[in-house]
Amino acid sequence: MITVALLWLGHVNYMDGFEFMNDFFNMRSFFKEYVFKSSVSSGSNEKFLFINTSRNNELLPYDNDNTINTVITDRAVLASKLKILNENQDKVKFVICDIFFESPSADKIADSLLQAEIKKLTAANKFVMPGFYNDVEKELVKPVFAGETGLSQYRSSFLNIQFLKYSLVLYRDMPQMPLIAWEAITNIKLKKKEIGLINYYTHNGRWVLNTFIPEFRYSQSDLAEGTNYFQLGLFEEYFLKDEQIVIIGDFEGANDIHHSMAGLISGPLILANIMNSLMNNDHVISVWYIVLLFIVFFYVSYHSFYCESNAGPGKSLWNKLIHQIRDKKIYLILLLLVYLSMLVFHHYIHILILLSYFGLIEGYKHYMLRPGKKEQPDC
Repeated sequence: MITVALLWLGHVNYMDGFEFMNDFFNMRSFFKEYVFKSSVSSGSNEKFLFINTSRNNELLPYDNDNTINTVITDRAVLASKLKILNENQDKVKFVICDIFFESPSADKIADSLLQAEIKKLTAANKFVMPGFYNDVEKELVKPVFAGETGLSQYRSSFLNIQFLKYSLVLYRDMPQMPLIAWEAITNIKLKKKEIGLINYYTHNGRWVLNTFIPEFRYSQSDLAEGTNYFQLGLFEEYFLKDEQIVIIGDFEGANDIHHSMAGLISGPLILANIMNSLMNNDHVISVWYIVLLFIVFFYVSYHSFYCESNAGPGKSLWNKLIHQIRDKKIYLILLLLVYLSMLVFHHYIHILILLSYFGLIEGYKHYMLRPGKKEQPDC
């Protein structure tokens, strides 16, 4: 059962219970903000430098290939800002440029300058930009500029369009941008291993989840212009701090916005949360988590097969309440496991797995075990 739970966590993108997860996130945010008086977004400007491109755009004029005026990021401005990052590579851990360069701009000189800066950062192993995998044509659409390329895509949960789970490696073993950045920063590659038909991943010798639900430590409401994010056109060298990960993209969500458990959130801010999850090892399966699963599943199995409540509910309201708690304690334990898994280990185990497990046990007892067993002890 432990194996099934971990495989579900790392491979399954469907039936993830978005509404339940949404309720959990709301409850957790309430407790952190109003009970513990803490902010999950503190320190973002120490780890990251967010550069917003929403207000620095130019038009790609229509022609025989483009029948409408297309809005793209101002390439000349972007090139000048990447030049600043190149000149201060000692302060920059990595640059994630969440802009898909689908076509050349009308300014060939600006494109040439931008290409030169991208090549410099790529040569230093400090840059990645998105490509796009066309799931219909089964091919990777690369940007018009040469440089390190990764995916920036996710699969939505079953029957909804919300962002929930994120896979570090997607489609045909294609790495996503946060993974490329994380591998460059740690200088350690994510390794894919196989046992028969089952594959799993390790990083630095530790078992990790390829597909996981990231912690939303930063939400859209946490962004404050001039404090933790800056406009592309206004960015200057003195905004840089040591050892920052620079993320460039549409932070205001003008053209890149997604539904999530933390509400509407921009694409580059999702990438920041993914990076933060990797930095906090939220994707790592610890030994203590396996121990917790073993203890809970062992107790549920033992209780289901060898214990049975022989006490009646009693007449008083209190006795009836105690009886209900004792009678339903397995369900309460499984629910507690779900919340401990989320709060302590950052693994969002679906309650469907646990209830299915308990249902299989009950079905086995009812249909497979012989009747007429001796009375079981009251546990």
